[in-house]
Amino acid sequence: MAYQIEYATEQDAPELGLINYDSCKPRMILGAIFPESNQPTLRAYKAIHVMKHLANPETHVFKATDPTSGAIVGYGRWHIPAVLGITPNVPGLSEQAQTYAKDPVAFAPEPMNREIYTAFRAMLEDGRKRHTTEKDMMLDLLVTLPSCQGRGVGTALLRWGIEVADRLQARIYLESTPEGYPLYVKYGWKKIDEATLDMEQHGHGKDTFVLMMRDPLPVS
Repeated sequence: MAYQIEYATEQDAPELGLINYDSCKPRMILGAIFPESNQPTLRAYKAIHVMKHLANPETHVFKATDPTSGAIVGYGRWHIPAVLGITPNVPGLSEQAQTYAKDPVAFAPEPMNREIYTAFRAMLEDGRKRHTTEKDMMLDLLVTLPSCQGRGVGTALLRWGIEVADRLQARIYLESTPEGYPLYVKYGWKKIDEATLDMEQHGHGKDTFVLMMRDPLPVS
């Protein structure tokens, strides 16, 4: 199926939040950070968090739409440094959305385990600091509606960034879950490291991410 790939807008945030939550809920980290929150609450919070990325001129937020149903079935975020010369895409945001964008964590549901959240953010930042330069692109997020996984949604979202990276001869960095690893290997990413979030002292296990890099292919 040929999915329609377009820039997302503020109006898409509820659907993007739903996809983000539904695709990530099997991972223990979400329940560890928000131990008492229910599905509607976390979907709504994920939608609020979208505003931060829509407001960032170096973040390109995309949606994948099923042309038959018109439903959004996938969501991707590409970070492209301004130094690479790509025109930023910042959609118009309402006053409320701008408030959310400034500090989405201020609207997080309680109770929130901020120690785990801070450790998770520090883990990501450490990997990015050690493995990327100011000229590297980054795939910050790629999620697909669980009912549509394995149907080419992720591939459709990947193509835009891959084409841009090859044109600019830029590398692409990402942090993969073990489940997403085979897809990224298929499209040229290689494992460069691993990062583990240890939550055992909080009554949870460990969550491991594969740090990966894709070198650009020559463009004829």
